[in-house]
Amino acid sequence: MKKVLSMILALIVAATLTAGVLAEEFDWTGSGTVTVYTGNDQEMSQEIFDAFTALTGITVEAVYGGGGELMSRVEAEKDNPLCDVVMGVSGELLAAHTDLFQTYTLKSVTPAQIGYPAEEFGEDYFFSGAGGSIMAFLVNTDMLAEEDIPTSWADLTDPKYFGQIGFGDPAASSSAFIQLTIMEQLYGWEFVEEFYKNLDGKIQSSSSAVPRNCVEGEYPIAVTLEHMGIEYVENNAPVKMIYPTDGTMETKGGKVIMANCKNPENALLFIEFTYSEEVAEIVASHHRRSARAAVAQAPGLAAYDDIPFMDYDYEKAQDSESYISQWNEIVINN
Repeated sequence: MKKVLSMILALIVAATLTAGVLAEEFDWTGSGTVTVYTGNDQEMSQEIFDAFTALTGITVEAVYGGGGELMSRVEAEKDNPLCDVVMGVSGELLAAHTDLFQTYTLKSVTPAQIGYPAEEFGEDYFFSGAGGSIMAFLVNTDMLAEEDIPTSWADLTDPKYFGQIGFGDPAASSSAFIQLTIMEQLYGWEFVEEFYKNLDGKIQSSSSAVPRNCVEGEYPIAVTLEHMGIEYVENNAPVKMIYPTDGTMETKGGKVIMANCKNPENALLFIEFTYSEEVAEIVASHHRRSARAAVAQAPGLAAYDDIPFMDYDYEKAQDSESYISQWNEIVINN
C-alpha cells in the first residue's frame, strides 16, 4: 500500500501529522466568509467550522452532499465557482478534476511535521489528505448467526445474501464509488454485476443511510466506512465490524481550493486550520482515525497491522467517469 501511495504523491500528499500545535508565528486572524462544500457528516463538520470561526473570525457557509454529488455540482459551476473549498471527498474522485482546483502551499505545517520526506511533500499541490477512511462491512448480529457472517468481498455474491446487503449509490457517494472500485479491481466487472443483482435493489441514497438501516434491521449486511460502523459498535448496537479478508483500502479525503474562487485567502486559511491538533481531536471524537499522532485514536478501531490491505490501484480509480458509466450500464441492464 505504501508503494502505491508513493506513486501518486505528485497529486495526493497523504499528510500524517506527527506532532505540534498551531504554529505560534502564524497569523490566524481574518474576516468575511468562506464557502465549503463538504461530504463529511454535518455534526463533525459543524464543530470544525465553529472552531475555525472562533479562531479566525471568518464565517463558514456550508453545503453538504455526497462526494459524487458535490463533484457534479462544482463541475457545473466551474465557470463561476460558488464555493471556495471542497472537503470530505475521496482523493480518487478529486484527482479526476484537478483542472477545477488551484495549487497551494501550506504555511502552518512544515515538512518535518509530515509523515513523508520533505522532497515528497512538495512545494505546491492541488490537494492533501489528513486522516483516512477504511472500507469495511457492518453486520447486524441479531439477524445473522456467527457462521453466516460474510468475511470477504467474494462472499457478497453468495445467493444466500440475496436482498440482505445495503450499498450506497456510487454515482452520488464517494465511499460507495471506492467500494465499487475495490470489487472491480479484485474480481472484475462480471463480479460487480453479480453483486448488483444480489442487492435486489437495495441502493441507498447516502453513505450514512447504509449502516443506519443495517442497525435498524432493514438488512443484516452494510458495505460501509469504518468510522460510520464503529460508532454503532461503540454505542452497543447489536452489530460488529468486519474487515474483508480479501483486502480493503484506506482513502485520504482531499481538501481543495477552487480555481478562481471568491475567497482564496480565507480558503487557504481554512485548509491550514484543518491540519491543527484541535481539528484532529474533533475528528477522533467522531470515531475517525486522527491525522495527529499526538492525539489518541478513537476507541474500537482495529490496529493498522491487523487490517488486510489490498494492492489498490489509486491511479486506475481516478477514472471515475469510466467506472460510473460501466456501473450505470449494469444497473440499466439488470
